[in-house]
Amino acid sequence: MSEHTFLKPDRWKEDPELTLLLFLLREDATPRLDTVDAADLYGLNWARLLRLAEHHRVVPAVYLQLKRINHPAIPAELLRNLQAQYQRNTLRMLRLQAEAGRVTRLLMNHGIRVLMLKGPALAQQLYGDVSLRTSKDVDLLIAPGDMDQAEQWMQEAGYVPKSGEARVLGSWKWKDHHASFLHPHKRVEIELHWRLHPDAGGEPSFEDLWKHRQIGEVTATGVPCVYTLGSEHQFLYLSAHGARHGWFRLRWLVDIDRLAVRAVDWEALLPMMRRYGGLPAGGQAWALAAALLGTSIPEPLRQVAATRLAHRLALSALAFIQASVPAAYPVAEPATHQPGSRSYLLSLKEPSHRLLYLISRLLPSTGDPAVLPLPRQLHFLYIPLRPFLWLKRRFSKH
Repeated sequence: MSEHTFLKPDRWKEDPELTLLLFLLREDATPRLDTVDAADLYGLNWARLLRLAEHHRVVPAVYLQLKRINHPAIPAELLRNLQAQYQRNTLRMLRLQAEAGRVTRLLMNHGIRVLMLKGPALAQQLYGDVSLRTSKDVDLLIAPGDMDQAEQWMQEAGYVPKSGEARVLGSWKWKDHHASFLHPHKRVEIELHWRLHPDAGGEPSFEDLWKHRQIGEVTATGVPCVYTLGSEHQFLYLSAHGARHGWFRLRWLVDIDRLAVRAVDWEALLPMMRRYGGLPAGGQAWALAAALLGTSIPEPLRQVAATRLAHRLALSALAFIQASVPAAYPVAEPATHQPGSRSYLLSLKEPSHRLLYLISRLLPSTGDPAVLPLPRQLHFLYIPLRPFLWLKRRFSKH
């Protein structure tokens, strides 16, 4: 398949609010605003458009685009609501940016290398302005071996762990991927990552990510204070993250659209996707972005987005997107999976990574001590007891 026929505009005729939202999120929406038929703006459910923008975390883009249209059909109350949210988000992003810089400097001053994921640094990198993207927390990536020391300095900085889960043996280093910390007074949450993604699977080592890092922010004296992922690694991360969540928030897809016009070595990215099992998620991301946002797929990656697997995964994500919006209407295809379900997650993995994932299920998890507390010297027993503990948790949920 060379064309993204699974998502033609007529698919969205029954949902004018979502159609308008997708139009407003396009990178080339501004020069196209003059082509908007004013008649299409009358009769819209503007309250639903607001709910959609809030759900997909794209209020800044929607506010600025509707403000540019400046048409009498757009309710003034809607614009005031969007403007208030836009201003609150700007202040929040500036606070997150300042706090992320403070914690990053603290860790790096103690010899801990830090890469910032998503958040204000990504907003600056992809949008050129922290106010144009939303974030609820700060995500920092460090080397797995620095985790114990980093946790101590996080608590020195006033942060407390959000969960007290015990780490069993060493499986947490590659089965889990982050720990959450909350500052009780600043109300800022920081996720400290030692891996990009949860569960066993292919991803670049921290050393490789650090080697290809980019400067995210600099101090007033010109000294780098925040580093982010290199552009190629950024795509690997964003596509896998969005795919894992079924792209049920369009904000993640807009990130892909904005990254498409950045200076990325797409030729070098293709073998990286093959090496780390990123072809299914990457193909899904490009297929969705091209169909929904009109994203121009880089030439070296068009073959990845044209496969049957990419289209099948894109249809699954489309069902998630439509099923998650605040309205009831028929979805494009029945949702056979749910975002985060084991069947859907396995469909995103290549065969070798599926096997590794299934093997990882046999190893102890941080939740096992909550079911059966054991002294540290007996933690090895969690390995043979794993099936029984899994069944106990399973039935406890029901």
